[in-house]
Amino acid sequence: MDANLNSNRQIKLGAVMSYAAIIFNIVAGLLYTPWMIHKIGQSEYGLYTLAISVIGFFTIDFGLGEAVSRFMSRYNVEGNKEKASDFLGITFKLYVVIDILIIVFLLIFFIFIDNIYKELTPIELYQFKIVFSIAALYSITAFPFMPLNGILISNEKFVFLKLADLLHKVFTVTTMVIILVLGYKLYALVTVNAVTGLLLIAFKLSFIQKSKLISVNFKANDKGILRSIFSYSVWTTIIVTSQRFIMNITPTVLGAFAGSVQISLFAIAMAIEGYVWTFANALNGLFLPKVSRITLDNKNPVEVENLMIKVGRIQLVMTGLLIVGFLTMGKEFMILWLGENFKDSYYIAMLLIGTGIITLTQQIGNTALIALNEIKYRAFCALIAAGISFTLSIFLSQIYGALGSGIAIFTGGLIGYVIGMNIVYYKVLEINVFRFFKECHFKMAIPLTLTCIAGYAMQYYWPVESLGIFLIKACLLACIYLVLMWFAAFNQFEKGLFMEVFQKARSIF
Repeated sequence: MDANLNSNRQIKLGAVMSYAAIIFNIVAGLLYTPWMIHKIGQSEYGLYTLAISVIGFFTIDFGLGEAVSRFMSRYNVEGNKEKASDFLGITFKLYVVIDILIIVFLLIFFIFIDNIYKELTPIELYQFKIVFSIAALYSITAFPFMPLNGILISNEKFVFLKLADLLHKVFTVTTMVIILVLGYKLYALVTVNAVTGLLLIAFKLSFIQKSKLISVNFKANDKGILRSIFSYSVWTTIIVTSQRFIMNITPTVLGAFAGSVQISLFAIAMAIEGYVWTFANALNGLFLPKVSRITLDNKNPVEVENLMIKVGRIQLVMTGLLIVGFLTMGKEFMILWLGENFKDSYYIAMLLIGTGIITLTQQIGNTALIALNEIKYRAFCALIAAGISFTLSIFLSQIYGALGSGIAIFTGGLIGYVIGMNIVYYKVLEINVFRFFKECHFKMAIPLTLTCIAGYAMQYYWPVESLGIFLIKACLLACIYLVLMWFAAFNQFEKGLFMEVFQKARSIF
């Protein structure tokens, strides 16, 4: 009982910290991104995005990060500290071996940069090589410390984890603003990202050591643990690689076939998609220990189904507002925010987030697959989505540029993640997906539809030319949305949760 109370408290506080970090990230992005692009230029922003995407693709953790969360959560439930110590020792050694391989691959990639990005000018290639080198050095230094988040999640230290991430975001943006004001540009931005990232790692590592959350047996050589890690992480690697592949390979495809300007258009759309995804997934990782207890103690799928509906409705409230708001007001916002040069990013962003109205509300299903070690099914769906997206992107980007890549990603996500994963939830987890859609999407369809109508009406009768007035209009739409949700969709639990958050926020301010 005490464990559940502490878990629920950590989940609630962790959720508040998550959304505080996300709100800061979104507000900072709204204010900072157009200013940064103005300072460094659209072309250099495209190069910055390209370098980060390439590094992100090479520094995939091969599923070991999720393996740490999953296995450490299980060992903590079982109270098996010796097994946890051996597991971490083996995991850290695996990270070091993988890190060495990453260094080799990054060196090979660097040698062939001129041959890959033929649409970049000689000056852009020179700039890209420098940016790539800085980002690569940071990534290979930070890579072995990826298990830190998994350790904190498995010990349910959500408040510290989310607070650390919030402080990191605030410090990074503040430092970047100072650097740009002083006249530094592209290279300084990448360097700031690297330095603040290393400081975050040091902060988390210090907390874990002082809290004595773990002991690590670097001498461990348990072949059974090694087999378990590989059997789990093989599938997780496929999932993570496929997901990273879709977003991180697209700038490279555009660099090969369309040029740096198209990369910048896609980068803005990808940022919008990232905000929506982060907002919805702020709650997801918090539930892994709880789902692990449910699946270990009681294998009744109805409990997972009920939790999936409960959390899915909350996620739909959050993501529904963002998606409907962007659908109705996004084009005007994009022009006011970044100018006419970026108006096509609206259509690309809608394609990237379009499937999220379904997938982002079903994250508990993915968590259950992790807890039950059935993630191979998600891996198959991820492969389908990535294969379709990449294949179509090669052809469509040559004709339509970044918009073609957006169409490709939407098609792959619809087939792989929406249709494919719901078959998995129904067949493998024995979740009644029809009940899920009835309780979540069907019961919330009326306020979502009415908000959509209200948004289009506001755009038709009240076009604006100021970003400040636009934000007032957006806040008005959000108020309409919440009122409609309150009277037409919220149940007693959701009303109580909303009032609890509102009262806490009022007491703080």
